[in-house]
Amino acid sequence: MSLPLARIVAGPADAPTLILLHGITGSAVSQADAIDHWVARGYRVVAADARGHGLSPRWTPAQLARAGDVLVDDVIDLLEELRPTPSAASGEVGREPSPSLSTGAGSGNLAGGRDGSVPADPGRRPVLIGHSMGAATAMVVALRRPELVSGAVLLDPARYGSRTPQELLERGAARKRARAVELADLPGAVARALADPEMPVAEAVAGVWASQRVDPALLDTGVVAPPVPWEEAMAALTVPTLLVTGDRPGSARVGPAGLDLLDRIANPHVETALVPGAGHDVRRTRPDGFWAAVDPWLERLLH
Repeated sequence: MSLPLARIVAGPADAPTLILLHGITGSAVSQADAIDHWVARGYRVVAADARGHGLSPRWTPAQLARAGDVLVDDVIDLLEELRPTPSAASGEVGREPSPSLSTGAGSGNLAGGRDGSVPADPGRRPVLIGHSMGAATAMVVALRRPELVSGAVLLDPARYGSRTPQELLERGAARKRARAVELADLPGAVARALADPEMPVAEAVAGVWASQRVDPALLDTGVVAPPVPWEEAMAALTVPTLLVTGDRPGSARVGPAGLDLLDRIANPHVETALVPGAGHDVRRTRPDGFWAAVDPWLERLLH
């Protein structure tokens, strides 16, 4: 049996739960600003390290052969693990949580196994919130196991099939070169991250750490999404879904053209939001527009 994903858990145990899934070369802790924001708004946040990222297990050769599907399986396992037990549903918790780490707006714990989970409110299923690779993973999880989630927020998801296999391999190699450049001058990498006007200060150092924690074997595959065509998955979703993208040329993956396609698909379960000026990382590049799009949607869904 595969080891569980590492994660940060923060916020009230009986609050609506948001599960955050980062993009390639990210980690749970590199979403610190988002964790603080949603905990301050009263949510319970579970931010997971994807396999081969942060403190989660590394990839085996057998897993790499089906890497996109393993990303999905890992999140399904996490959702199953976090489902309330009969004792939790009756108000009895059978185990104590592991020692907590401060996460700014609330308390949390970093866990690589079941000791770090916190029982969820039995009346609510969590919402998946993913960016890029994490958004593509969340989309397929919601498609395959809709009974496990209340909904999904997809932040400019990676679009399987939109790049050739050779392009994906080249992009993976470019990420490895970028890691090597950072490693050669870590103080410089941290300084550049701190000087980036679109990088939250709370995530700058964590982002450099996260990029160094990526399993290079995953980058060698070029995989950034489960092997499910984006258009087919978006058409088939049956849970409430919000897709958020930007219109920054050369950065946004979905963008206005992708939103036009979704309009033609016309899935009644899918809402969309375009944040003007935002790039691929909508939250970091246009935070005010991001929160204005996502927070009211979560309020309507969960309250």
